[in-house]
Amino acid sequence: MKYVVCFVLLVFCAGSDVMGQALIPFKYTSEEENRLIKENDTLRYYIATGDTVNVVALNEEAMYYKLVNRKDKKKVVAEGGLIADGEGYLQHGRWVQYYNSGKTAISGSYIKGKPAGIWEEYYPDGRLKVSGYYAIISDKDGITTCRSGEYLEYYSNGQLKVSGYYAADRTVSKDSTTVEDPVSGKMVTKTISKSYYSPKKAGSWDHYSEAGEVEKHEEF
Repeated sequence: MKYVVCFVLLVFCAGSDVMGQALIPFKYTSEEENRLIKENDTLRYYIATGDTVNVVALNEEAMYYKLVNRKDKKKVVAEGGLIADGEGYLQHGRWVQYYNSGKTAISGSYIKGKPAGIWEEYYPDGRLKVSGYYAIISDKDGITTCRSGEYLEYYSNGQLKVSGYYAADRTVSKDSTTVEDPVSGKMVTKTISKSYYSPKKAGSWDHYSEAGEVEKHEEF
């Protein structure tokens, strides 16, 4: 296995828990599956996938998404940028999810549907709860992201609770398929390998009490 550690967004290395892959739900699938409710000069409103309380508002010219309350459409639940993907869209750019109070609950960025860069989760009063990174990985299988780099977690009083680092753990899976050789015309077996990345704890991890004392120290 190979580990890669990255601390900034645009360095190539190694993306549903607190800092998971589907950090902010995207409740629009397609025009076929999400029934159009109404539209105006800038927005088209759709039934939200698996959500009876909110509706999806799409600005297809600006490529922007909002999940808003069905009864009070000025109340934004989540919002962010989009990029076209065939007949549908992917989350792309800055995204924010809000508490009912309007304060930020989660914020971060996506690259073609994958979380990237710094992501932060907040307590309802606005204090930071979790801060972590998703780094970009580029290899022969394309570009993906994985949680990697510094991870910080805080108590509700602002005191540091956990500090540590994640590394992107590369796993290679192999599969075989039968294809026709273009030269001989014979059927041959071909092995296909693909890389997968998952976050692993790395380096020093410290766990603190609410008074600021180290309660547990770990080395990975």
